[in-house]
Amino acid sequence: MTGATADLMPGETLLYSWGISARSFFIRVGAIVGIWVVLGQIGSLGQGLPVTLMAVPGAIVFGLFYMWVFGELDLWAQHRDTNWHLTDRAIHIVPGDDLPARLPLAEIRRINRWPLWSLVVRFNTCTATTLPIPPNPAELRRRILAARAKAIPEGTA
Repeated sequence: MTGATADLMPGETLLYSWGISARSFFIRVGAIVGIWVVLGQIGSLGQGLPVTLMAVPGAIVFGLFYMWVFGELDLWAQHRDTNWHLTDRAIHIVPGDDLPARLPLAEIRRINRWPLWSLVVRFNTCTATTLPIPPNPAELRRRILAARAKAIPEGTA
């Protein structure tokens, strides 16, 4: 898809477009570092050390290490040029190098908001795909479900 509408089906209408969100990415980073802060505080309590003094630097180091080992830092690089387009019939993924290029709305069973910074789209085929770090995931979920409700004839969902 070169541009937002190049691969749309005849009569398909573009409703919304988005890319990954820096805000959602930093919420994700903050959540991971926050978990390490809590773990650092728990670990330092038994040693009689000031909790904050040991927890924060350790959390940053271990949080970044965790993100490096499990590829979290690569997420931005992998998706920085990817665009998603919601139409009245499907979600289009551009470029679709490692993802399906078109996700028909009629095949979506549900959309999970866990983790809070992404959306996990579950299909009728019992498969799923993640829409990573979109801007305002709750609003995007609402938009997709509204488009899906219009796309599926009443009584067949």
